[in-house]
Parts: sequence; structure tokens; C-alpha cells
Amino acid sequence: MKLTDKPNWIAIQYFCVLFLTFCFVGLIVSDFLFIWFIVLLIWLFIPAVIVACISFISSLICNSRHKKILLILNVINILLFLLPFINPSSKCDADIMENHYTEYGGRMEQIYRNLYDKITPGCYVHIEFEHGDVSMFHFSKGNGEVESNWDPSEEKIDSLLTQSGLDRKSLAWLEKELDNIGCISISMQTVLDDSFSIGFRRIGMGMYSFRFYDHPLSPEEQDSINADPCLIVYNDSTIFEYSSGAFGSLNFPGKEEYLKKKIQINYGID
Repeated sequence: MKLTDKPNWIAIQYFCVLFLTFCFVGLIVSDFLFIWFIVLLIWLFIPAVIVACISFISSLICNSRHKKILLILNVINILLFLLPFINPSSKCDADIMENHYTEYGGRMEQIYRNLYDKITPGCYVHIEFEHGDVSMFHFSKGNGEVESNWDPSEEKIDSLLTQSGLDRKSLAWLEKELDNIGCISISMQTVLDDSFSIGFRRIGMGMYSFRFYDHPLSPEEQDSINADPCLIVYNDSTIFEYSSGAFGSLNFPGKEEYLKKKIQINYGID
């Protein structure tokens, strides 16, 4: 009996292929939180990928019922893996952010102004949505200590809303407004002359955001900000920001190319 026909090997293939299906679906449905699941099980994820590759190749010769089933499952996994790369919302760079800001920048600032009047003075909030639900709600009373909450319970959300001066109606309004402009979060503090951020997209564990200032930045401030590898000065009050999370490069992907292109456009250089 060949290895590919042994019951134990067939069972291992099914386990690995279905495990990857579970992982890929999880990444599509809840990418940011599910990445932590994969990181914790990386010791299982990598061998599963290797077994699945072997399984796919051996299943191309459909000479048994199990091979036909495994081939179908492997093809489904390949499509699930490719889906984020095909989906336009799974891509981001400075050019995409510039186009999005041009269309929605004014509405982003309007969301901030409307929310500013409702939030308790001096407090800080970061509220992020995923598929219509609150996936993050970080809060501080202004004492510098931030209470971080990932995937908070409904009871916890109600408590944080009360402390921040908001309510369920405000939360529903915020989710709808952000969704209408293709964004996912807001981070702000009710302190005069402070900046605020609108979260645009999460790609893997990386986050692309727009940071706004309520006063024009001086040339010296702009140079200082541009010196940070994860920030790009778009104009004198708007910054494109990239944060990599726990893993990955700290550099804003494609920053040098984008800035070089802007210089060529501004000075008419071919």
C-alpha cells in the first residue's frame, strides 16, 4: 500500500486541510484578532501548510474518492488564500490613501467635530469597528493610563460609553458614518490643539490611518514628522500613518517612492 493510500496519512491530510480552511475563513471574517490565533499555533500552521501542499499535488491524480475530496478542499483553500489579494479593500498604500483623503477628508473632520462635542472633556477614546461590531474600545480619563479593551462585551461597551459621555445612539451613528467613508476607527482626545486619527484599513496586523492637526504644521514640524519612517506628511495638517503592530516592518510601505513621485510632480521633473 502506498503512503498516500494509508488511513493514517489520509486522516492527517483531512485534518491539515480543514485546519487551514478554518484559519483562512477566520482571517477573512476577523483578520486582526485571528492573526493572534495563528501566531499562537504557528507550530501547527506551518506543518499544516506543508502537508496541504503535498496533499494538493498527490490529489491531482484523482484515482480515489479521498483524493477527489481532498483536491476540492485544497482548491477551496487556495481560493480563500487568494481572496484577500483580489479584494481591493485588502490593499493599501500612500496613493490609495491620497485618493481616499481627496474624496472623504472633509467628512472625516466633520465626524471628529461632531463627536468632540459629545465626549467627556479631557478623556481619550479609540473606537474601532469590524463587520458592524465594536472590536476595540480603548479609554483613558486623561490621567495617562489607557484601559485597553479588545472585543469588549456588551456590558463593557455600555460602561465605557457612559464614562466617555457617549451612548448607543452615538455609537451607531459613528459606525454608520465611518462605514460610509470606508473607514474603521477613530482615535481622539478632547484636549485643545490635540491631533486625532481616523483608521482607514488593517492589512494583516498593520494599520493605515489618517492623522489630522487643527493647526498648520511649520516646515520644521513637517520635516521632523517626515523623518519618522512610519509617517508621511501629505499637507500642513494631514499625516498618513502606518503602524505595523507587534510584527513586521516599522516603515511605511512604499514611502520613499511616494515622496519621490510627489517631488517630481511638484517641481515638474520627469
